[in-house]
Amino acid sequence: MRIPAFMAFLALPAIADDCRVLVDGIGCRTRQLAVARSFGKIPGVKNVTILPRADAPAPNRRYLMIRSTHKSPSREQLMDALGKRAKHYRVISVAPGSDATRKSP
Repeated sequence: MRIPAFMAFLALPAIADDCRVLVDGIGCRTRQLAVARSFGKIPGVKNVTILPRADAPAPNRRYLMIRSTHKSPSREQLMDALGKRAKHYRVISVAPGSDATRKSP
């Protein structure tokens, strides 16, 4: 009985997924934290990190790295998580975690 449970435990990291999300309208720190908290409430999301301003293509945009225990959230799930804030903040792109080190134009 222990072996199947151990094998399932080893498989968990293989299911985990990361994504890099570009959000418009979150230039100030308070807005960034509010959006990060909203994304953190999505089931399966383990951690949300706000990436430095230097990575963003404009001053009022930020990249957020989302680490999930399951499949990465879709753009629609991210917009739903924003709720009423979605009219002020726009999810521009969602890229796989493997693209996280690459800067976008």
